[in-house]
Amino acid sequence: MKSLRNICVTAGLAILLTACATPYDTEKSFWSFGKGFETAQIAPDSWQISFVGNTNTDRALTRKYVMLKSAELCQKAGFPYFTFTNEQTYRDSVGQFGVGASSSNDLLWGSSTIDKETSSIVEVTGLKSNTSNTGARVYDTNYIIGHISIED
Repeated sequence: MKSLRNICVTAGLAILLTACATPYDTEKSFWSFGKGFETAQIAPDSWQISFVGNTNTDRALTRKYVMLKSAELCQKAGFPYFTFTNEQTYRDSVGQFGVGASSSNDLLWGSSTIDKETSSIVEVTGLKSNTSNTGARVYDTNYIIGHISIED
């Protein structure tokens, strides 16, 4: 009986954690179920940023998160501007394995669902001026930080 209670508590916590959009400050880890940010500096002025959100994190919110994270990284490194040198965003179907209940309220082991997962990978380059030789759009870090709200 005690193990059944532990399973129910664990399943309940997992449901609560996945009920909302993935929060902005989440770092990708085992405890976040692989959701959140992962950043790696790939050059003195460049970073690769990846973000994976849950079913409730749509493309627009994912884009806001990545823009804001890019601005924060570049500002912290002393770059007032930045550009994306590569950007990919996906909305994929992923299988989820878990515990479910049948119509007779028996626990079903091995039940599964298909969820949507939004992921984005960008390479961002910090710039000292607002001109770019690549023809790519240049963003102002202060403007992005001051005008992108993740509270919406």
